[in-house]
Amino acid sequence: MIEFTLRHPLDCTPARHWEMFFDPEWTRTLIIDGLGFRTCDVQPVRQEGTTRLRDMSVTPKIDVPGPVARLLGDKLGYTEKGKYDETAQRWTYQLVLNVLTEKIRMGGEVTLEPLGTERCTRVSKMWVDVKIFGLGGMVEKAAEKNMRDGWNRSAEWINGWLGDHPTVDQS
Repeated sequence: MIEFTLRHPLDCTPARHWEMFFDPEWTRTLIIDGLGFRTCDVQPVRQEGTTRLRDMSVTPKIDVPGPVARLLGDKLGYTEKGKYDETAQRWTYQLVLNVLTEKIRMGGEVTLEPLGTERCTRVSKMWVDVKIFGLGGMVEKAAEKNMRDGWNRSAEWINGWLGDHPTVDQS
């Protein structure tokens, strides 16, 4: 199992981040335009008490070594099954792959730390666990690389988008 944490400064408040995050059109734009995924289907948010639940199915473009590519095939996709705890202000998720579902498990959690009054730091704790004899370590490393690359690109895209879409002062 590989566990790692990424920290990305974002040019918005935590409140604005979560508002954008739960906007399905904004999320689709981030996934398709920002990350270059082939497909993105964001399901409606379901509210259960102080918890928001959201599933999102995507088909990413991934960069993996030949043996891993042959193992996963060219139609790799996954469903992110996530929940947001409004009290803790924490998003937790699992990625359920459409191949080797019982052998490859991935997930994580996202929290935001205020950074001054107008910015925040996105703290993303992620994990990958692969149970495939002989290839598990290679698959875990490839997944970690793709997750790191994707989350780094998403932070750059989000900050660019925020620069093009500043908040309007209502005072």
